Amino acid sequence: MRVSVIVPNYNSGAILERCLQSLRNQNYEALEVILVDSMSTDESQAVIERNRDWLSRVIREKDKGQADGLNKGFRAATGEIFAWLCADDELMPGTLHRVAAVFREQPEVDVVLGACERRFPDGSTVITPARDDAWRQIGIQNVIDQPSMFWRGSLHRKLGELDTSFRLAFDWDFWCRMRDARARLRTVEQPLSIYHFTADNQSGKAGNQHAEESFRILRRYGPRAGLLAYAFRLLYFQFDLQGCYDQPPTCSRQRARFFAATLLGFRVLLGKRLTYSYNWHFASCQQRNLRWW
Repeated sequence: MRVSVIVPNYNSGAILERCLQSLRNQNYEALEVILVDSMSTDESQAVIERNRDWLSRVIREKDKGQADGLNKGFRAATGEIFAWLCADDELMPGTLHRVAAVFREQPEVDVVLGACERRFPDGSTVITPARDDAWRQIGIQNVIDQPSMFWRGSLHRKLGELDTSFRLAFDWDFWCRMRDARARLRTVEQPLSIYHFTADNQSGKAGNQHAEESFRILRRYGPRAGLLAYAFRLLYFQFDLQGCYDQPPTCSRQRARFFAATLLGFRVLLGKRLTYSYNWHFASCQQRNLRWW
């Protein structure tokens, strides 16, 4: 089965080689790699030239953000299986053979999700398993590690392009659209990718942007007709940014009492599961320049 992997890049030349080599080392014969570079001004061009002989296609033109660049790549993709890999991430050895086998042996499956090894700025790592309840949770939390996600090209064409109005949450939006289209998800236990988090990448900064785009996702796809979005926004601005979710809490005693009363009200209104599904604390830490991992 032909696999198309889109690699978006903008000034990530220092780490782009690692990403590309993880793809080349898959030794997967039917691999189509489309690199989309938004006119980088660093060493990216030299890295691209060193690898051009095996890259299927290079699209080098200014885009309007990562989602726009990815859309350009997917328009050119011809594979039966789609994925994207950001320039600062990499695939585990054997991933493409493992994923293709699942799609080949289970023709009813639309999406394959594997575990992921997360690597953080301090060198620590954690394996996040693929959740069997991903579709149940996706309208509340983005529980999917994007580098470990693969889907059929036919599903992608059915859903349409990534939403370029999002700067960060376009992947989350796309997963929600998969769920709403009743795409059949299959999880595998093995880690399929390494997700590198740094202080400089999009997942390691822009806390307020995360909160605002998460609000939009919950309004669009969340339970209780989007009511949860307003509850989470209140928790974020009134309590999380004030230190109520810190360990130990750094908020005032008066705010802590208000926080406890608010959680009690939300448990009555929304239920315990939804109330305690709040997970924007990493964004709060980013916004306050605190350790977030």
